[in-house]
Amino acid sequence: MFSEGKFVNIQGSVNQNPANNNFKTNPVYTEKNNCQDCYKCLRQCPVKAIKVEGSNASIIASECIYCGHCVEVCPAGAKKVREDLSSVLSGIDKGEKIIACLAPSYVSEIEDVNEETLSRALRNAGFMGVSQTALGAEIVATETSHYIKNHPDSVVISSCCPSVVLLVNKYYPQLADKIVPVLSPMQAHAKMLKEKYGDNIKTAFFGPCISKKTENDHVNGLTDYILTFNDLRDILEMYSFPADEKETGRETFIPFRAGKGNYFPVDGGMIATMKKEALVTDTNYMSFTGIVRIREILEDILEGKLVAPLFLELMTCEGGCIKGPCTISKSSEAVKRQRVLQLSESLNQHETNGYLMTNIESEHNFKEAVPLPCESEKEITDALRASGKFTDRDELNCGGCGYDSCRDFAIAMLRGKAERMMCVSYTRRVAHDKASVLLKKIPYGVVVSDENLTVIDSNSLFPTLIGGDIAEIYNSAGKIEGSDLKKSISFYRLFESVLHSGEEMVERTIKENGLLLNISVITIQPHKIVCGIVRNLQNPETRQEHVVRTTREVIRRNMDIVQKIAFLLGENAAFTESALNSVAESMENETIS
Repeated sequence: MFSEGKFVNIQGSVNQNPANNNFKTNPVYTEKNNCQDCYKCLRQCPVKAIKVEGSNASIIASECIYCGHCVEVCPAGAKKVREDLSSVLSGIDKGEKIIACLAPSYVSEIEDVNEETLSRALRNAGFMGVSQTALGAEIVATETSHYIKNHPDSVVISSCCPSVVLLVNKYYPQLADKIVPVLSPMQAHAKMLKEKYGDNIKTAFFGPCISKKTENDHVNGLTDYILTFNDLRDILEMYSFPADEKETGRETFIPFRAGKGNYFPVDGGMIATMKKEALVTDTNYMSFTGIVRIREILEDILEGKLVAPLFLELMTCEGGCIKGPCTISKSSEAVKRQRVLQLSESLNQHETNGYLMTNIESEHNFKEAVPLPCESEKEITDALRASGKFTDRDELNCGGCGYDSCRDFAIAMLRGKAERMMCVSYTRRVAHDKASVLLKKIPYGVVVSDENLTVIDSNSLFPTLIGGDIAEIYNSAGKIEGSDLKKSISFYRLFESVLHSGEEMVERTIKENGLLLNISVITIQPHKIVCGIVRNLQNPETRQEHVVRTTREVIRRNMDIVQKIAFLLGENAAFTESALNSVAESMENETIS
């Protein structure tokens, strides 16, 4: 049993052999049917742990740090967080004794429910009790302070944020030994509760963090279930009932209320818990949030710009855990921070000095390091050329593909993480080249214009066929793109009419410069872009095609009338249809011959 003054061993056993570990579904996954091929998750991912294949963006588990940013920014909601609430409720139904563990940031999330109602709802749901993970935070703060004092010549990184731990181990493995070898507050809290209430009890952690799910997947025998504040809100909606007489005077939290550990979810909260007076100007203790800042700091440590003695409290979420990816409150960071600080200041007289650890050699090397780029310069050059990048000027580094540079994109293609068509400039160039080939090969004059009747694109046959001013423009400039159709062709009002009405297609036959022309104006984008197709009806092939097309239109209209008459008279119109179709087919055969 867990008694006052007893030492707690929270050494974490990390299983490095996947065959012996019960790996679950990834904490974040993609619903492929919802993915819109927008690359926003890739653009926002700080470590580019996204693979685009078949126009779908999926998580690369071996490279992901589970910061949850992709879940927050996905406009289509295709990135999902693993749901574990059903597993917990199933365990309760089976008779499991489960303690609900609330992350310290719960006070900034569940703003409209008091502690008594919250605890009662969780007990109504079947939990044996409710405890504050801030208790584990206090244990971790104490042991981290001891470690720092015993290692005065070290740069020490906090172990509380699992995304930071993953970031360091996967991308800065040289710094892995600088993470303080102490378990996270969630794991320390679970150890504490099992010491007090027995190894047969289970714990269910409710918090704002996705990476807690993957942390728990690789630390055996500690926290049993990881849930989010969304799950907590669902339980409140399902199990918040009025209090009965049995609930009167019942303890809200077990084994007792936490104190200064409630500071942990805000930027600098851990340091405030560790030190009675932790000033921003204290060079030995620093806190930073946000992955961009953290990576800069880790680079500085590698380059020797930051030296001991130094303790770094690092959290990947901007502002700390109160702004985690699974938070539900829409309040500002300032409001959330104030709620946390107000509660902490009212309870900081409590200390958990009796709960200490004797063995702090906890492993944090959960994953193998992500391999460094090993592609040769020739391979990268070939990949760049495959996406249309032949010179330095072709490397726009626009970021449209989601990568910071064309070179990074080329490396991603070589690693099978990206597809060539993700390059916006390449895709645009391919589309333009295809359109240009079609325009050149089509035996009609073609012109595309915008709502101002400014030419966007055309083939050479259009100005040649029309003649007059538009032909002069083409002969002098070699192109008509950018010219005004109102000033260069006589039938521009046909284009205006289609742009104004938004009709799908309008067709007219006109005389122009002694030629009989068939003009078709087709809507590409209603009221914005139209395409004009011009046929010379005096051309034998065009004339024959026009006759066939006109004949078929006559057949269609006549058949409508015949079928209506046949329906009314009860007669079969098959012979009439066959006879009329034979006329069109014979004319088509003459055209071919």
